[in-house]
Amino acid sequence: MFVSDSILLQRDKFLILMNFEHEIAWENDQVYEEVYRKSIEFPNEFWMQYAQDITWKRVPTLAYDKKKNEWLSDGISNVCYNCVDRHAIETPRKPAIIWHGDEYGERREISYAELQQMVLQIAAILKNRGIKKNDVIGIYMPMIPEALASMLACSRIGAIHLVVFAGFSQEALKYRLTTSNARALLTVTSFRRGGKEISLAKNIPSDLDVDIINLDNVSFPKNAKAEIEWQNSDDDLFILYTSGSSGKPKGVLHSALPYMLYVTATFKVIFGIKSDDVYFCTSDIGWITGHSYTTYAPLFHGLTTVIFSGSPTYPQADRYWEIIEKERVSIFYTAPTAIRSLQMFNKKFVKKYDLSSLRVLGSVGEPINKSAWKWYFENIGNKRCPIMDTWWQTETGGIILAPLRNLNQKPGIAGKPFFGVETDIINGELVIKNKFPGLYKAIIPEFKKADNVLYKTGDEAVYEDSDIKIKGRMDDVINISGHRLGTAEFECAINKVDEVKESAVVAIPDELKGQTAFAYVVLTRPLEKNDCADIVKKIVNSTRNNIGSIAKPDYIAFVPDLPKTRSGKIVRKLLRDIANGNENSADLNSVINSEIIEILKASVKSPIFCPDMCKLK
Repeated sequence: MFVSDSILLQRDKFLILMNFEHEIAWENDQVYEEVYRKSIEFPNEFWMQYAQDITWKRVPTLAYDKKKNEWLSDGISNVCYNCVDRHAIETPRKPAIIWHGDEYGERREISYAELQQMVLQIAAILKNRGIKKNDVIGIYMPMIPEALASMLACSRIGAIHLVVFAGFSQEALKYRLTTSNARALLTVTSFRRGGKEISLAKNIPSDLDVDIINLDNVSFPKNAKAEIEWQNSDDDLFILYTSGSSGKPKGVLHSALPYMLYVTATFKVIFGIKSDDVYFCTSDIGWITGHSYTTYAPLFHGLTTVIFSGSPTYPQADRYWEIIEKERVSIFYTAPTAIRSLQMFNKKFVKKYDLSSLRVLGSVGEPINKSAWKWYFENIGNKRCPIMDTWWQTETGGIILAPLRNLNQKPGIAGKPFFGVETDIINGELVIKNKFPGLYKAIIPEFKKADNVLYKTGDEAVYEDSDIKIKGRMDDVINISGHRLGTAEFECAINKVDEVKESAVVAIPDELKGQTAFAYVVLTRPLEKNDCADIVKKIVNSTRNNIGSIAKPDYIAFVPDLPKTRSGKIVRKLLRDIANGNENSADLNSVINSEIIEILKASVKSPIFCPDMCKLK
């Protein structure tokens, strides 16, 4: 096909821009707008520029092949090689992972050479157990170096890893391993957090049909060998479960090479990384942030990534600041919930530490409120560090929205779409209108493939001048401390209590967690005064046992019925409006049992506060 000189000239100008793009384009509005426009107009040129950061066994000729509907379709590489092996050759003594434990002074430093050896040992153990390419391997571990090494070991041999948050219950673990057809489970016996010993071994169901590999009880082979399994665009890296609308979590499947391209490009550009950065992300690997921006992106770029397995407030509310000073952290990425919780403590816990090494701050998991943003900016960044208030999802793999990296930011505004990602707001919902490499491959167990035309995020959004502000979820999902949990998951757990006939759970705002769960509960019999506390305990225990320790309703309203349509469908939006104080809901007219509405409004004004009730004997 003939390409005009003007188009070639445009592409040349674009590539010239890209040569310095990650240094300034996310700082300057004018440069951002020009690069963004070019990235949408010339997606192949844009993504191929970042593909140059990848070490390839076979370099792809195209970033996106429209005919095959594939990213990097003829490229061959391996995620583990890019994150570990090449750095073990070039900078073997450089710290790859620095771990801090539950108590002051608990510290391990793992060089890239040592990380390579650890990865080889775990990979060899898996190979010796008969694990092959495309087998699914569960990982159920706390935030320790072996957990990250286990993810990388799976990638090395072409296995698909499935990380399950160490705070999830036995039922939650079993569901994820069973529906993903996992072959094996990598785990450890226990860990300490907040001064308490937490057993993982007791949470592993005895009837699991998987090979359980406890790394505390195996002999690590010396001089271990595990050859690289080179991957193409169709090979997968991991499954990670997130909230679903059917009462069960859904497994999000990501392909290895396109995912690697997207998360490493976003990390490089948005945080403006430098080769000597020490990077600290507080997210657990049980969540997507722990995958993308605790593990893969920083290690890919050869940085030192700091991980922490303790509590930010144990033994005192200074653990983050102590670690930042000790390790001379330059980029710090955490959740608004953590910021709000630390904001409540005396400033002396911050002031006694030297945080001058910081140059970029980050926020992830949920929208950050203005008060927390201001405290973070003034007290942690000393009014000189931009706050990258990022928005993205498990399904997108990496960051979609972020503010420009300068000091002219608007608190609470997520900002601008990343290059190459075309966003829009349709009927109040943020959508993505084009194919981009971070988007998930499929949802399991149904193996529903991603829509090639439009991705609906389920988040309500509005424009603020040229920026985008995220207002919250539009669907039945609660974002508790940055963790997305489906309301149907709560309801399934609550309905398992013998005394419960049916329930409906909605999200309400919470100053600390961002959102919390409000449960309307209909009982099988009239509520007796003396057994109220007992039923509340059963409800809380059921949600903890079926989902995990982070999942419990903070408020319960016992009601005689739920609002329903003529077809028997619960009018959930009305329940959400009533719980949030909106008594003029547009959904009033759809309710057939309208006599219940005033009872619901009265119950919301004096619900049972679960934490207090659960203290009762």
